[in-house]
Amino acid sequence: MDKFRSGMKFAFGDLLDDIGSWLMLGVLLAGLIGVFLSPGLIEAYLGDGILSMLIMLVVATPLYVCATASTPIAAALVMKGLSPGAALVFLLAGPATNMATLTVVSKLLGKKTALIYLISILINSLLFGVLVNFIYDFSGLSIQNWISSGGEESHGVIAYISTLVLLFLIFKGFVSKFLFQFKKTDMVPLS
Repeated sequence: MDKFRSGMKFAFGDLLDDIGSWLMLGVLLAGLIGVFLSPGLIEAYLGDGILSMLIMLVVATPLYVCATASTPIAAALVMKGLSPGAALVFLLAGPATNMATLTVVSKLLGKKTALIYLISILINSLLFGVLVNFIYDFSGLSIQNWISSGGEESHGVIAYISTLVLLFLIFKGFVSKFLFQFKKTDMVPLS
C-alpha cells in the first residue's frame, strides 16, 4: 500500500508538476491551430509527401517543445490535413533535436557524436514517416474520414469532472512553485 501511495503521489504531484505547463502549452497551441489554421492551407502546403516531412523537420528541429506539448499540436495538425507520416516526423524530431538536447549531448559525448545523433534522428524520422504514410495508403486508412464520420460527440459528467480535477492539480502545482519561489526570494536578505 505504501508503494501505491508513493506512486500516486509521484504521478499526481511531482510528475504532473513537471509536465503540466508543457501539457497546457500544447493544448493551447493545438487550440490555436484548430481555430486559426485553415485546412486548405495545410492540405496545399503540408498535406502529404516528402516535402511536408522535410518542412516538419525544419519546424521541429529548433523548436523547444517536449513530447507532452508536441502530441496535441501534432493531433491538431493531422485533423487539419497533415499526413500521419509528417506528424510522426514532428513528434520524433522535435523533442529529440531541440537545442537544449543537442547542447547536452554535445557537452557529454562530444560534437562529433552530437552530429551523428542529429543526423540519425533526422534520417530515421523521415524513414519512419515514409513508412507510416505507406501503411496508411496501402491499407486505405484516412484520419480525416474518421474525423468527419465521427460526428458530434457529447462528453459525460465523468469527462468534465476529470478535466476539472486535472486543471486543479496543474494549477495547484503552479501555485506551489510560485509560493516556493516567493518564499525563497523573501528569505534572501537585502544588501
